[in-house]
Amino acid sequence: MDMEKIEFTREELYELVWSEPLSRLARKYDISDTGIRKKCKKMNIPLPQNGYWSKIKFGYKVPKSKLSPKYEGDQKTILCYRDKDGKYVEKFESISPITKLKHELKKDKNLPLAVPDRITQLDNLVVKAKRSLLKKDTKIDHYVGMRTTEQGEINIMVSELNIDRALRFMNTLIKLLRSRKHDVIIEDKKTFAVVFGEKLQIRFREKAKIVNQMTEYGYTTREYHPSGTLTFMHDKYSYNQKIWTDGKIPLESRLAEILAYFEIYSQNEIAERIEREKRNKIEAEERERQQELQQRKDNEIKKIKELINKANYWKQAQILREYITAFERNEKLDQEQVNWIQWAQKKIEWFDTLTLGPDEILNDKDRQKLMEELNKKETKTNFYW
Repeated sequence: MDMEKIEFTREELYELVWSEPLSRLARKYDISDTGIRKKCKKMNIPLPQNGYWSKIKFGYKVPKSKLSPKYEGDQKTILCYRDKDGKYVEKFESISPITKLKHELKKDKNLPLAVPDRITQLDNLVVKAKRSLLKKDTKIDHYVGMRTTEQGEINIMVSELNIDRALRFMNTLIKLLRSRKHDVIIEDKKTFAVVFGEKLQIRFREKAKIVNQMTEYGYTTREYHPSGTLTFMHDKYSYNQKIWTDGKIPLESRLAEILAYFEIYSQNEIAERIEREKRNKIEAEERERQQELQQRKDNEIKKIKELINKANYWKQAQILREYITAFERNEKLDQEQVNWIQWAQKKIEWFDTLTLGPDEILNDKDRQKLMEELNKKETKTNFYW
């Protein structure tokens, strides 16, 4: 049976096994889940731990294990896809978005995906970088035989032997990005690939090997010497990097893969930011709704308290009226008592919230203060001997 093979790089296989469970991949490809595990172990690719997919299913954000750059083995592997008729065919829908886009980019004959052996016309950014790298007096603390660009230039650090490769690679990458309406810029002394408006910090480095040196005073110092292995990095965060390493597959042959990664990564960042903004908007609206509801509740409680106070005022006024009525039944009232009854009736009219009669001396604040004093409960202390 003829089989059309799908070739995966180490990074692509890493993205694949973190895209869906191994049990599903085993059903799609001509390989068991144990076979996939063996391939990943051989290529030093971390796999999701038990429970990872369950957490993802229920909406938890679980970080992926980082792909270690420390690997010198095969950079590619082969998988075959089997359709419902039992035939093995290449099916892009079954592989990661980055791999799918990489294949599409490779088919575009108009894209400058090949790094030429010689470049006659350098981009202005590369011209500036070249001047810095060709300075023989370039020195970097603890790095022996390395040259680096200055701040505000494309971030490159390589040995003299690899200057030309670094420049040709970066020149072609800039040209490739601009052919897709992207760009490379220098901002805040850092180098960024700008893809779909997203700024992705990048660096070009030659890996260094550690050499320990003994000083004349008996101290051990650490120096970094060129290894000859080139790397291209996307610094996502200070603790998280995406690294393409020169090996059996030259770094110059991985431009389609790098571009595909940049575009998918940027699209995901944009989609996540839009989703995050939607969530933030919904949460802000919910907070505002809760605050408004709480304000309404507070206003209602305040009005109820006012109602209770007014009812208490009225009740107290009724008690006072009953008292005055009972006092008036006394037939032996002298003029002073009659005057007092008239005074009391006016004060009751002022105190009663249903009448709110005027008073020459007292006002609304006095009424409230008086009611607060009347409402105070006396504390009774019982002593037991």
